[in-house]
Amino acid sequence: MTNEVEISDVMTEGVIAVEQDKSVVEAAQLLEEEEIRGLVVVDNGEAVGIVVCRDIVYQLVSEGKDPSGHQVKDIMSSDLIVAEEDEVLNDVAMAMVRNNVSRVPVVRGDMLVGILTQSDILRAWPGFAEVIGEEREMDAPATPNPESQDGYCESCENYSEELENINGMMVCPECK
Repeated sequence: MTNEVEISDVMTEGVIAVEQDKSVVEAAQLLEEEEIRGLVVVDNGEAVGIVVCRDIVYQLVSEGKDPSGHQVKDIMSSDLIVAEEDEVLNDVAMAMVRNNVSRVPVVRGDMLVGILTQSDILRAWPGFAEVIGEEREMDAPATPNPESQDGYCESCENYSEELENINGMMVCPECK
């Protein structure tokens, strides 16, 4: 069923945007006023990036930098994925997962008409959370087997925190 849902059916219409030359403080105030977590960044009306609360915290505040001394363009994500309003939800949702983005501006031709967020997708497609989890699990690095473990040595039967597998037997350093 999700294969046939168009973005326009689930997106948030209207876009709260901020000019790229505005200060980060102005962007933060707009985020608070609108009670949202992300803004589309525009330059002369054209979408050029996204700025989210996390950008402000991770790129400025956590590093002790003063947000009032920075412009939105300094911290925005500019690798922008944009969707046409008639695109299929499943395709765009999977592109969001592959590119690790949480929101995508939606256009009709050259006009910005909305935004698609992970929350919008979850309302329309509750199974999306499972897809995200599986994608992240597949991207996670493999956990190597530990080189040593604790237990009882199969040779001397003494307890050790440094057992190693030697020829199929778990043995302590002394018996190795």
